[in-house]
Amino acid sequence: MILPMVLFAIQAAGGAAQDRPPKILEIYRDSMKPGGEAAYRQIEEDAARICFELKCPNPHLAIESLNGAPEVWWLNAFESGAHKEQVDAAYRANKPLMAALGEISKRKASVTGTPVNVFAAYNPGASRDPSWAIAGARYMIVITTSGSRVANGAAFDAPDGTRFILKPVRTRPEADAAAAAAGPRARVFAIRPYWGLPAQEWIDADREFWKVNPSFRPSQVFQ
Repeated sequence: MILPMVLFAIQAAGGAAQDRPPKILEIYRDSMKPGGEAAYRQIEEDAARICFELKCPNPHLAIESLNGAPEVWWLNAFESGAHKEQVDAAYRANKPLMAALGEISKRKASVTGTPVNVFAAYNPGASRDPSWAIAGARYMIVITTSGSRVANGAAFDAPDGTRFILKPVRTRPEADAAAAAAGPRARVFAIRPYWGLPAQEWIDADREFWKVNPSFRPSQVFQ
């Protein structure tokens, strides 16, 4: 789970607005210490329950690497700087939530390395096929690079010159094919439905996938 002072929002907009890349993307990266994966999963499952029960004010997405270094990335998106500040204020105002997430952060310290957090700006000129269709996606292709590379996906530029190119996809074969086509820098991440807090649009698009999340309720299942 993201540290309390940097928890922000993925815009829970429907329709075409949700498919449009956000103006600002926060990428918070947890690295795993050897042998810490099981403990990390339990901690983050507890965090997901806390976020639901204590009314976390925003959806947020967790993705875990399937190749390369063992990492979990937390993705939080904003439509503007004002939107980011609004969500930050909502977290600060929810004292029970902030206290509970502070305890989660303490528990994580023994199983993760030093986290890395960046805010990256969407670069439409470096993006090719930049659909941001989280609803229905189960995987994310990620390219981390520098310079002026253009690739399939939405490109986000960090202040230090790092470029992140992300593309959500639905299936593992589709993810593997897209990563192979993108070259050796491409990584495949799995969206982890038991972590984070999904937007209702994500749940509605893939109910079987998201039913493990605490925010999913049996009453939501179609009869």
